Amino acid sequence: MVRRSIVPLASLAWSFGIVALVLRHLPATTQPQVNPIHQSSTPADMAIAILRNADRFSSAGVGYAGITPNEVMAWRVIFFRADADSSFQKLLDTATPAGQLYALAGLRFRNDAAFARAAAKFEGRQDRIQTVRGCIVGTSTVAELVSEIRKGDWVRDYLRGSEFPRLR
Repeated sequence: MVRRSIVPLASLAWSFGIVALVLRHLPATTQPQVNPIHQSSTPADMAIAILRNADRFSSAGVGYAGITPNEVMAWRVIFFRADADSSFQKLLDTATPAGQLYALAGLRFRNDAAFARAAAKFEGRQDRIQTVRGCIVGTSTVAELVSEIRKGDWVRDYLRGSEFPRLR
């Protein structure tokens, strides 16, 4: 009777030991550094902080429910401000690659000359950015996304609030 209870107990102890050894030797993952948003910030400051740290480029409606991502709401806050051009220009220099694409999209309908200058710098980039279009998560090159922004698809989507930009 004692032998029957020892085997399962030893087996369980062995399993826990193996799991502990595997977990001990896994490399520690580092979290990307995120600038905290202070509660006393203005809506524009919070919007800029959200776009500065954006980790993906999303359409206006994502997921099954078509929820508007924080980045798109932040983009709208900045877009309708009087100082939107300067805010988007600053984001081109300080934001993550996805945040830079949001800034470029903001300049698309606000300032043609600034958009043309900025788009020229991004058109040759082949680094990949995670995109979310409706329920579809994928990646696109920066150059592909700049071409789509130039056509106005993403910006119209952000202003209109449709589910996702037209896929061609």
